[in-house]
Amino acid sequence: MYKKLVFCIMLTFCPTLLWAASEGQETRKIVNLRDPYSSIKMQYAKELLSAAYNDIGFKINWMNVTSTQELELVNSSKLAGALARHPIIEQEFPSLVRVPFELLDFKLLKVSDRLRCGYCLDEDINSIIFAKGARISEQYAHLLRSTMDKLAINSSPKLNEMILKRRADSVLIMDFQLATEIAKDHHKIVETITHAYDYHYLSPNYGYLKQPLTNALLKLEQNGTVAKLQQKYKITVEKKLKEKPEKIRFVSGNWEDYTNADGSGIYWGIIDKLFDSDFEMTKSSSIWVRAIRAFETNKADVLVGAYRQDKIENALFSSFHIDYEYPLYVFARNDAVLTRFKAEDKSLTVCLDSGSSLLKYANFLQKENVIETTLTQCDLLIDKGKVDIVIEFDYNVNKHTLALPKIELIEASPIFLVFHNTAQGHFLKSYFDEHIEKLARDNVLKNVFPNNITYKQAHIRP
Repeated sequence: MYKKLVFCIMLTFCPTLLWAASEGQETRKIVNLRDPYSSIKMQYAKELLSAAYNDIGFKINWMNVTSTQELELVNSSKLAGALARHPIIEQEFPSLVRVPFELLDFKLLKVSDRLRCGYCLDEDINSIIFAKGARISEQYAHLLRSTMDKLAINSSPKLNEMILKRRADSVLIMDFQLATEIAKDHHKIVETITHAYDYHYLSPNYGYLKQPLTNALLKLEQNGTVAKLQQKYKITVEKKLKEKPEKIRFVSGNWEDYTNADGSGIYWGIIDKLFDSDFEMTKSSSIWVRAIRAFETNKADVLVGAYRQDKIENALFSSFHIDYEYPLYVFARNDAVLTRFKAEDKSLTVCLDSGSSLLKYANFLQKENVIETTLTQCDLLIDKGKVDIVIEFDYNVNKHTLALPKIELIEASPIFLVFHNTAQGHFLKSYFDEHIEKLARDNVLKNVFPNNITYKQAHIRP
């Protein structure tokens, strides 16, 4: 009773004690985490964790700490937790406490140059670059052959620069770090090495927050906050296929010796080697614009033989190509006509192979001046001066057309398979990439091509 009376008297005359206690309590409600760099995925994780900590009564103090320092500081409890880390760190830091909620998915990518090393299989590359301190990259690089040149750099942002400057055959980089211009470069192979999930890890002193944070994150998932944040930051969640498809419908352009109507040809041969043992297949070929339409209207599951430049709705392109098309040329009646083409003279008359859709590469030309017919007829028309130009690959025209003045319209380009951006499409893309890499490694693909010249042109092995 005496102690209570004394405490009440002290509060009456020293109200600052109550303020101090409250202030101390508020200090204990603050946790320190590393402020992430400004990638979209890291900003998403930052806002999601802020919401989770706020839900359990904590405020985050974001500190300017490098990613290489983060784990050591968390392990020594100088930081309350690691923002988003792969479980591989548990081998080195077993005392850290994983919050069992998949914070975000990530992919370790190997980015390579097709023109430099084909499919750039590990046994075919001579050099690789990766970020120092990125444990999952270091682990992969360590497993590569000892005779390979391996360079670890301190700055992760410089990895994109290394790719653009072609400093090595391949570069290991996280998907959220990859520059858009590189991802869209059709000469670059963007191969998924690992697809996994990151988790939030707590320091030993903050392990007691594991269950409260787990409950908070599940609550945010159930009330739609997670989905809203994913939409805000444009985080795509890859849906998993519940059941493997039994039948697959393939469609392509009708290209002689490549996708013949009877199911024979080089590209159909590749498809047979890849899919025949696991699926029931149907293969059909038609003019190219009709094949694209069949794919976009879901009358086919896979489109065979597309360029990355082709504008195809809601599509996924295979990581690995099946061939390398020769350059596309504009053949002109004479030098004066070629000069007019370079100046984008709209009045020029042009002949095209019917259904080829090649006009999109010279879309300044007026449609009323376009003749779509057979290549034989195009050769004849330009020979007689009835048209100004022919747009075609050099191996498809006759000797007279081939000898005319010409300009390269599109450089040599890789040819891909295209899948729908659905759970099944993602499954088929992964299936294709994995199996065609094995066929290349075992030199099975080499036997599909009719001769060594066409095989070398495909840039599969260096």
